[in-house]
This record gives sequence, C-alpha cells and structure tokens, in this order.
Amino acid sequence: MKLIMRADDLGFSEAVNLGIYKAVKDGVITSVGIMTNMEQAYAGYELLKDFDIALGQHTNICAGRPLTDPKLIPSLVQENGEFYSSREIRNRQVDTVVVEEAEREIEAQYLRFKEMTGRDPDYFECHAVISQNFFTALKNVAKKYGLFYENILFDQEFEKENNIYGITMAKLNEKMLYDPKEYVENNLDFIKNHDISVMVFHPGYLDQYILEHSSFTLIRAMECDFLCSKWLKDWLKNNKIELTDFRKVKNG
Repeated sequence: MKLIMRADDLGFSEAVNLGIYKAVKDGVITSVGIMTNMEQAYAGYELLKDFDIALGQHTNICAGRPLTDPKLIPSLVQENGEFYSSREIRNRQVDTVVVEEAEREIEAQYLRFKEMTGRDPDYFECHAVISQNFFTALKNVAKKYGLFYENILFDQEFEKENNIYGITMAKLNEKMLYDPKEYVENNLDFIKNHDISVMVFHPGYLDQYILEHSSFTLIRAMECDFLCSKWLKDWLKNNKIELTDFRKVKNG
C-alpha cells in the first residue's frame, strides 16, 4: 500500500511557501502543486526545485489575477480584473464557467509553469473550484499537451483507470480546524484497501495576504506542524505505509 502526501497552494503567499518548504524538508510531503498565476509562485519554486518531489500545476481560477487578458475571460473575472472567489462560484445556482475561457487561462498557467521550471508538470489538477466546465477545460488542455490530469475525489473514472484513489478531506469544525491524528487513523483501512491513495493538505504559515484572501488560516500552520511530527512518521512506519509521488505511479 502506497500513499501520496500532496501539498497544495505553493505560490499563494510568501508564508505559505515557507510552510510548504518546511513540510517537504522536515516532513512527509511528496508532491506539491504550484499556483503559477500568483506573485509568489517563482519564489516558491526556487525553494523546492532541488528536492526529490513531484511538482504539479495547481490550476487556479479563484485567487489573485489571471495571466490572460481579463477581457478575454469575462466569465472568470470581476470588474477589477481579479478572479471571482471560490465562495462566489460555489454559491451560484448554475455552472457559469465558460469552457473556452477557462482553457485560455489554464493554458496560460501551464505555459508559465514551463517558463518557470523548464519542463512539464508531473501532474495537472485544480484549486478549490468544483465546476464540471472547469474540469472539462482542464482535461482538454491536458490532452492537448499530453499532461497527466489528476482529479481525485471528483472523477471516479480517473481513479479506476489509474488505480489512484483520493481520501476525502477532513471535516472541519467551527474554527476551520480538525484533529489530524484522528483523521489519518480513521482512514487507515482505506489506505490498506487501496494500492495507491492520496491525502491532500495545505501546510503553510500565515501572513496578511492569507488572512485577507483565504478561508484556510490556522489550519495551514496546524497541518505544517503535523506533517513534520514524529508521531506521523512513526505512524507511517508502524503501519508499513510506503510514501510515493505522482511521478512514480502515473499511467500505471
């Protein structure tokens, strides 16, 4: 039984970058997704570029500004040129994401990834927005460039075809926190019953940008500490769980 420990949101802010760096250097994170449209994206990449991890594109259409001219993607942006927030998109009664517009921005973020790293992402997935039109656009761009599109939890066909199964994220309390030890313990049977499983985390530290632009605040520091903990490392060892990453398991 193998487990991918995925960290999302590299590039979201300077503090998030530092927390993810900590979770890779001293913790158990094996795969990290970059939000290439964000101002701190390249700085985050510089922190992690020499680590032996999978580096993916955490495609983002709900934070910061797009790489595409906002006039070309009106379904994705507010009047000020910034993306609509994930909360605004979630609260809509219908899926207003226009596939062709999403494709433009996804492709721009992919090309920025290649510009930053000199290579293709090891995996290709999305940040926060649950939209079938967005998923369709991601699949289309991935197919165009031969990328490994990963959509655990929301695409059962993907999970079956690739034998990679997503573990449902923890249910948060009123403080947007949870008990991480209880979370992994409760999912031990799931991990044992699947060849390859994925747990998704959002490690990070806090700065003013995150406090103003993300609903995930204290949870980031908590997860960073947990991912570096001796308890977790011992738990993985005692349960004979092998850590892996998307480079080693994609496409069978």
